Amino acid sequence: MTDIESDKTYSAPALEKGLDILEDLAEMSGPISLRDLADRLGRSKNEIFRMIHVLISRGYIERDGDTDELALTNKLFGLGLRTPQSRSLMAVAMPEMEKLAAEVRQTAHIVTIYKGRTVTLGHSSSNPEITFNLNTGYGRLASDATTGRVIMAFQPERRLRQILVDCDKERGQLIEREHLERALDAIRTDGHLLRKSTDWIGITDVCCPILDQNGNALASIIVTVIDHVTEPQDHSAILALMKHTCRQIHKTLFRS
Repeated sequence: MTDIESDKTYSAPALEKGLDILEDLAEMSGPISLRDLADRLGRSKNEIFRMIHVLISRGYIERDGDTDELALTNKLFGLGLRTPQSRSLMAVAMPEMEKLAAEVRQTAHIVTIYKGRTVTLGHSSSNPEITFNLNTGYGRLASDATTGRVIMAFQPERRLRQILVDCDKERGQLIEREHLERALDAIRTDGHLLRKSTDWIGITDVCCPILDQNGNALASIIVTVIDHVTEPQDHSAILALMKHTCRQIHKTLFRS
């Protein structure tokens, strides 16, 4: 432990105030007014007004032009993607995803989970005629999403419990556990999830995890297969190629 970590006499009230604001907004499932935020923090509006202004100007918070309500932007998440571990994952995964997309002529996305929601980190597509792309940062409730379920299926128990708690907060009510646990068990057994999209007609999700050395999912890769009426897609062949892609990413990341 360093001197700074062990010495509790150091204090930075303004920094602590800013961190309190960011941490509280991170717990919210939607925008919040300045007054309500101040009440949650046990401070007056005047105490946090200047800090809010700075955080807005730096791009960490956004204010709704109609309601003046406040919400976090994706900037903090973007900073997280710039850590060495995240850069390494993307640097290794993207070339392999490009090969996969070229072989299957469909779009491949890489996805992680943050605060109970899936977050799209990037995608690769090679079909010049038609593609199905999700913007970087796009997400939905992890327990509902194909990508989220695949990641959740390969988590240690403590981490899975935390994701479920985050999903409860995100939805605003308790997630039904029994059905979800059966679905996650099936994914663990199969090592993947292949199913019709629960969001879009004519799309089949083919999804596999990128595993670490302990068998825990770092992220998942999904190919959103556009099912043509006149050109049936071989989902099993796509799945085999995707599993190969995820194995290659794992081998490169954890090469001894």
